[in-house]
Amino acid sequence: MHHESLYKRIDQLASEFSFSQIEIFRWLHQHPELAYQEYETSRFIMKQLKKFPGLEIKPPIAKTGIKAILHGGKPGPTVAIRADIDALPVKEETGLAYASHVKTDYNGQETCVAHVCGHDASTAAAIGTAKVLSQLQSELPGTVVFLFQPAEEGAPTGVDGGAMRMVQEGALKNPEVRAIFGFHANSTCFPGQVMIREGPTHASQDSIFIRIWGEQAHGSQPWSGKDPIVAGASLINSLQTLISREVDLQKGAAVITVGYFWGGIKVNIIPEGAEMGLTVRSLDEGNREILITRIKELAELKAEMHGCQAEVIYGQHYPMNVNNLDLYDAMLPTVERVALAKNVLYYLASTKSEDFSYFSQEIPGLYMYYGAAPCDRPLSESKPNHHPEFMVDEKALNFATRLECNLIFDCMRRL
Repeated sequence: MHHESLYKRIDQLASEFSFSQIEIFRWLHQHPELAYQEYETSRFIMKQLKKFPGLEIKPPIAKTGIKAILHGGKPGPTVAIRADIDALPVKEETGLAYASHVKTDYNGQETCVAHVCGHDASTAAAIGTAKVLSQLQSELPGTVVFLFQPAEEGAPTGVDGGAMRMVQEGALKNPEVRAIFGFHANSTCFPGQVMIREGPTHASQDSIFIRIWGEQAHGSQPWSGKDPIVAGASLINSLQTLISREVDLQKGAAVITVGYFWGGIKVNIIPEGAEMGLTVRSLDEGNREILITRIKELAELKAEMHGCQAEVIYGQHYPMNVNNLDLYDAMLPTVERVALAKNVLYYLASTKSEDFSYFSQEIPGLYMYYGAAPCDRPLSESKPNHHPEFMVDEKALNFATRLECNLIFDCMRRL
């Protein structure tokens, strides 16, 4: 089949699947699940994939993840696409007829759950891509690996994230994947638009927990104890000088945020201990190393100054994600053809993190956003990802599937 005819066939097949794809998206939206709890989601995805001829579905990977393989009718390289499947502990406030009303346990507390990051859309788009390409299997010049990844939004404390586990369990092996694509719904642009950039796209992320141990005392006699809250407050105030005075921000942005700080249970008791949790972001690996080292040194120093001791615990780490330059150059013409050049937007690297980086560390990766902002309102009224009122315009699903199919075909021909 000639390339132009093939592209038209992709558009046709994607359009024919649109109604079913919206139904899939709405089901996913109504049944969100948190990291490594995506059992029902996984079963639903498997049920859909089993309808498509030629797909080889592997045993579960990374606990609740899915790996499916489609061998093309022609020889060629193996290309992968990743879709994340987990949701967030957020109460949805969209008012949609298919809004989530799910509640579950998170860190020992009851919480609402919602797909306010758009993973339901990315999953529905990838299912659509599997459907279309399975119908074009004889024309595929290579093999496609579909990875439906759990736990992108962060795994429970002490547990590896979804992308890391998928890599460790062989997601990119048998067959050997040569390139991988990641797609994500974005509410800062409309359906039909694409956000892409070369090089670094997302900062590294480190979770750091600091426990400060002092000596309990009565609140009326602070001199008889050692106050970990005062030591912690002093530390918090000093942490920001690491950003403003000790890292070279010309190399890339860096952020330290103290997400929580607690200690004690009563107003007139100086507690024995206090704890804070930090997220540390960097768009330069050298800056990251400085921050990781200096945070520990500063914590211990500030604690000692107040007669206390500090324990620094390193939690989850996501590497910086970097779009492969050769893959970017090779695939940009495809993006501009499918979306039209005027709809291709170039964005600054983000201080957000993305565990797609574990894939792109192993093989050439290309991560991009597709527009999902509701078309019935001004862009200024579109709520950001993770907001309780975040919504995906369902027109984005068909476009995302078309884009994915075109990129996979063109990538196979160019590798």
